[in-house]
Amino acid sequence: MERLLYRFPSLKKAKLKTMLMTQTDWLLTEVIENRKEAPLLSSLKLTAVQEEARFDFQAGQYVRILTPNGRESIFAMASEPEEKKFLEFLLKDQEGSTAQELCRLRANERLKISLPFGKGYPIERLKGKEVVLIGIGSGISPLRSLLRSMLRREHQFEKIALIYGVRTPEDLPYKSDFNLWRKKIDLHLAASQPGRSEWSGFVGRVTHLLPTLSLHPERTRACICGTHAMQEEVTNLLERIGISKENILLNH
Repeated sequence: MERLLYRFPSLKKAKLKTMLMTQTDWLLTEVIENRKEAPLLSSLKLTAVQEEARFDFQAGQYVRILTPNGRESIFAMASEPEEKKFLEFLLKDQEGSTAQELCRLRANERLKISLPFGKGYPIERLKGKEVVLIGIGSGISPLRSLLRSMLRREHQFEKIALIYGVRTPEDLPYKSDFNLWRKKIDLHLAASQPGRSEWSGFVGRVTHLLPTLSLHPERTRACICGTHAMQEEVTNLLERIGISKENILLNH
């Protein structure tokens, strides 16, 4: 079997090799930065140990991450595919999880990642359309990857909107990104438990927010990421307003 040395292979090869993965198919990476984004969310930034390596993937795809202690789990890339020299991931600091171990890593520590897999979000299907991205919690990871990629060629899309929900305002990650996105896209934020904070966004869940927005079913393409229950509920809502299931994209 061909070794993974310098580049992620093409997407077709990656799908095949993911099914046939051996120990030689892991790429050794090093932590550049591990930054707290919210009370229970951290942004992990990795680079390949081999200087010649480049990361090739499609927005919305995943990799397996193997921790120094031998634990393994699946995470979606949060960085855009155009950035070839590093990968970013948004991790939920959940008690006893692999992500919790990754949240504790420091700069220069090493770990292994697999080839990318999953269908991701085919950006070609979105060009010339009104695109709405809908996510909750750590589901912003693959949507951020897609959105940052789209904004590199924003003139190719009729309209871009992001609907994103968190439990509390403090749970909002990537605050600098959101400040930038406000100026470039239609941004709709929802918090289900805003508490006493000065929250100016929608109060409630994204599934409560979605029906209040004006979408054009025939021109809209939707990309969703969240819990299984959320994805089902959002899909049903979108179908109810006339968006066909084939135009509602999941990344897995």
